[in-house]
Amino acid sequence: MTLVNPQTSRPEDVFQDFFRSYQADQVGSKYRKRLAQVAVNNGISLVIDFDDLIAFDPALARSVTERPDDYVGYASSAATAQMRVEDPEYAEHAGRIFARFRRLPEKRALRKIGAEDMKKLALVEGIIVRTTQVRPMILKAVFRCRKCLEIVQEEQSGDLMRGPGPTCPSCKQKTAWELLEEQCKFKNTQEARVQERPEDLPPGQLPRYLDVRLEDDIVDSARPGDRVAVTSIVRAEKQYVGEKGRLRTFNLYLEANFVDVVGKETEVVEITREDEKKILEASKDPFVHRKLIMSLAPSIYGYGEIKEGILYLLFGGVSKHLPDGVSIRGDLNTLLIGDPGTAKSQLLQYV
Repeated sequence: MTLVNPQTSRPEDVFQDFFRSYQADQVGSKYRKRLAQVAVNNGISLVIDFDDLIAFDPALARSVTERPDDYVGYASSAATAQMRVEDPEYAEHAGRIFARFRRLPEKRALRKIGAEDMKKLALVEGIIVRTTQVRPMILKAVFRCRKCLEIVQEEQSGDLMRGPGPTCPSCKQKTAWELLEEQCKFKNTQEARVQERPEDLPPGQLPRYLDVRLEDDIVDSARPGDRVAVTSIVRAEKQYVGEKGRLRTFNLYLEANFVDVVGKETEVVEITREDEKKILEASKDPFVHRKLIMSLAPSIYGYGEIKEGILYLLFGGVSKHLPDGVSIRGDLNTLLIGDPGTAKSQLLQYV
């Protein structure tokens, strides 16, 4: 545990001390190595395991969850400062390193997210059911006066883009402004929708969902169908009725800090000669089809035809390209419909 007291030290200094000293050896600390990897991969984010932060300084970890708007910024500033120490040239190129937290110890059920969670850091698990296209959002707009050709920069925030105003500060005349898109600064943005997992649903309830907003390097980090654990700040946005009416109720959404895809296998399976021999032997077994069906969710009795359909889903088909240019996809989809308590979720969860 750290000897630094966050009550008397700047949070940025405590975070930088954490990056420098946590699990240090002769080569360097854990997070100095990660920063080196960020530079090698041309990345802009430092991923922080939350249990490491708890072990280093529990009070600092608690502050991150209670005041993420402030403390995620402190951590990002510290990561950027440490990158300037580790690799000044890359730090100059990247500009800013973002701190992203994963594996919070306490998960928050999606349907339990409410007013008490607003502006706090939460870990929400679910299934991505929809994503939008990646859209660039302007951060710094560069305008040129059409009369005197003066260049003016305007920092942008909020939903609408702001201009310099009707009067040019250089020629002092009323003018029209030309946006120089090639000189503007943008960041990538995307929206996704995360829905409750089938196994998390109370009996007889429909799944609920929340919209997730992704920015910078975490856009396109998950696709529809992926099971994810989203570290995010819970936000609220106002609702309108008509053009001017504003409701007292707000819509909740998640501002993602990190997206951990937990539903797809990233490890490459190496097939040994012994494995290959067993596969060839199994292919010659006249009952291999029946054995494969029986091996699927063996703890659930019966459902032979349903298991056979799920088996075909796992194996997939073969894509075909017809002479007339029509393509037939090889992927299969499965829809299970049945009464509650008939092991539908358990069957799908098994695979």
